[in-house]
Amino acid sequence: MKRVCLVVAPFVIALAALAPWRRSAGPATTGLVIVTLDTTRADCLPAYGSRAVETPALDSLAATGVVFDSATTVAPLTLPAHATLMTGLYPVHHGARENDQSLAAGATTLASVLRGDGFRTAASVGSMILLADRGIGRGFDTYRDDMGRSSEGLRARRPGNEVVDDAIGWLNTVTSERFFLWVHLYDAHQPYHPSEPFASRYPGMPYLAEIAFADAQIGRLVRALEARGLARRTAVIVAADHGEAMGDHGEEAHGLFVYDSVLHVPLIVRVPGIAARRVADRVSLVDVMPTALELLGLPPRAIDGVSLRGPLTGGHLGARTLYAESMYPLRFGWSALRSARDARFKFIDAPRPELYDTDADPGERRNLVEARPAVARALAATLAVAPTRAAESPLDDAARARLASLGYVSGTTSTQAPRPPVAPDPKDHVNEYNEKMRRSACHPACKEQR
Repeated sequence: MKRVCLVVAPFVIALAALAPWRRSAGPATTGLVIVTLDTTRADCLPAYGSRAVETPALDSLAATGVVFDSATTVAPLTLPAHATLMTGLYPVHHGARENDQSLAAGATTLASVLRGDGFRTAASVGSMILLADRGIGRGFDTYRDDMGRSSEGLRARRPGNEVVDDAIGWLNTVTSERFFLWVHLYDAHQPYHPSEPFASRYPGMPYLAEIAFADAQIGRLVRALEARGLARRTAVIVAADHGEAMGDHGEEAHGLFVYDSVLHVPLIVRVPGIAARRVADRVSLVDVMPTALELLGLPPRAIDGVSLRGPLTGGHLGARTLYAESMYPLRFGWSALRSARDARFKFIDAPRPELYDTDADPGERRNLVEARPAVARALAATLAVAPTRAAESPLDDAARARLASLGYVSGTTSTQAPRPPVAPDPKDHVNEYNEKMRRSACHPACKEQR
């Protein structure tokens, strides 16, 4: 895919930074809405500097909320990233390290904690990757994951308007009680099916058309909160699960590498009584659950993430190392990839290891492993506790076929894949990987896009 997201200097579109600082007690935060955007690069959004697409709903949230400029995911795959967002645990601890796996039995979700404290909980999702029986549905009173049927059988996904229809229907039942609603929009994931008028607005750019469509659905959701008088007591968190490579480092889509083209994600948090601002601290999706708990007045839990309440209100986080991984290469017999980053440097553990100064080299083009060996060794040491083997897949053949229709190779599970004594570096197989992904996703609906 040709990269289509044009980026300008951050100061040109620093919408939130233009809003006056204000700090007021405001109403108690007794509602929480989390919107997750699948496969959405941060630098493809105007709130992060892009001029390529219009996203008025997200722009409004950014202008009135807190924008995290340096948020990252933990994996370039839907289920592992969402599992981390909902548990505050890294994949090595929650167990769902690929899209065809499930959360570990002992992983406690945000919904479970909130329901246990008396919150009403609901979710509406757009992909079969997030079916409730994968563990991600724990703690939800209502979980809308029926993808429906097409002429070819069960669908693997559903469009964002259907997802938001369900979400608004549930919001219609909320009165004065505390509540948590999660909405997942899968539209920006290949294969693309942009609807009108967005397809015509972005001819030849279906990815951007899908982002614009998803933004319109966010607008519907926010207006529903406002119309029901819920917005003034509700925190809204918008994040992507991962990005899309768009040809960066040779990768066409996502899943293989752990470069920032797929790890850097948007994270926007709007909370009643908290002023609009931009935050430069490096944060992760692993921080969403502890942040939500503190915003809602619940006690912290012993998890991997940290609360972002400090940065939300003008403070800063201390020194920390953030983790990300891709176990997906294992199913092809290639090496898993893991990364560790501090405030400046990012190390990628691979057969040919990589080290990047992400401040000076955000495109990760200059490998500094030989130039900065001490930094590489220090970051590599933090990866020693993260094993590389993933769990077995619980999916049956029919579910695997539906997963393949979304572009994921679903043949051999990662723990069964044959491996040579020294697994090949995925960098040497990116063209082969791209071809596997194209073949996997090329069902009739996909062919029209190509």
